[in-house]
Order: sequence, then C-alpha cells, then structure tokens
Amino acid sequence: MPKAGITYGPRIKAPNYGQIAADAKAEVLKALGLERPEDLVAKMRPDNLVVKAWEVVHQADADLGAYLDDRDEALAQLWFYEQRIGLSKTAGLSNMGYRQALATVMFKDKKHSLPVAASNEELVQAAEAAGVRRVDDAEEKLLKSAPIVYAARARREVAVRYMQEAVLALSQSPYGWTPEQIAEHAGVHRDLIYKQRRTARQRHGL
Repeated sequence: MPKAGITYGPRIKAPNYGQIAADAKAEVLKALGLERPEDLVAKMRPDNLVVKAWEVVHQADADLGAYLDDRDEALAQLWFYEQRIGLSKTAGLSNMGYRQALATVMFKDKKHSLPVAASNEELVQAAEAAGVRRVDDAEEKLLKSAPIVYAARARREVAVRYMQEAVLALSQSPYGWTPEQIAEHAGVHRDLIYKQRRTARQRHGL
C-alpha cells in the first residue's frame, strides 16, 4: 500500500513460503501415516483418518491462536509506526489479507477500510488515535510468527480436505455412519461434520 508523500524503511526479506507450504503438506501426510496422497485409499481406514485429520486441524488451530495476534500486531507496528514496505510478502499474505490483518488490529473488523494518510506523521497519528499499541522488536517477532501462522494454515487446509474425504467415506457404504456417529467418534460437534460432508459432496458432484 505505498503512498506518495510517505518515506519508507527497507524491505524485510520474506521467508521461503513455498518451502514452508511443502514442508507443511509433508508433515500432515506423516501425521496421517501416509507417504504419498495416493496411499490414502490403500492404507487408511476412514474412521482412523477422520480422527487423525482432526488432531492435525486442532493443533493447527492452537498454533494460530498462539501466534496470529503476534503476527498482526507486528505488522501494524511495522506499517503504522515504522513505515516499512513490502510487508505483505514478508508475512506471506495477499494484499487483501494484509489489509484485513491491519484492519483487524486497528478496528477489530477485517472488513473496515484503512485510513488514508499522506505522510509518515499521519500514519502514526491514525494508529495512535485508534489505540494501536506499539510493539518492540517487531521485525524479529514478525519473522518468527508469520512462518508459524503460514505453516499452520497450510497444514490445516490439507488436513481439512482429508477429513472431508473421511467423513464422506464414512457416510457411504459399507459404513453408513450418521453425522452424529462420526462427530462422536472424532470428538467434534456434529455441525462441523455436516459442513465437511456437504463440502466433500459438492467437490465430488454428489
């Protein structure tokens, strides 16, 4: 979001998010007891898969809960108070995701529009007026938290897909489990199972 009239500090080199995503996928496969995605059919019973996949999702959510706020607060410090450029790439975010992260910190609403500033001073004033707290060592904290958040989301995305496939398989012959039975087996709320089954059905055109 570079603006004329604002002087920016140096870019912060981005971690290798492509490698982080690849490692996250491999980590999920290992957690599920698979060497390759195609091993799913031959090696994994869906009743076991749904449990293991949920464990991966649950751990990913725990990592997000522990590090997401740190990442976003570091981003806000670096944008509003230190005026660093290229932060979306540093954080592994799209421009939209970056804006949403800043809006969440500033307004507690990711859809809120960000203030327009024409100078470094106006950026600082807008942040102070909104109560955006300052963060020490923000660059270091961003480079620590952003890869963890990125990896957690990547693991979660992969694991959710496997969980959806397991839910769909358990819903069909020869299992014929109800969503309530699957939910009890996996230790989750039944609404989640209904949602996962619906998504899997749509993906398979059912």
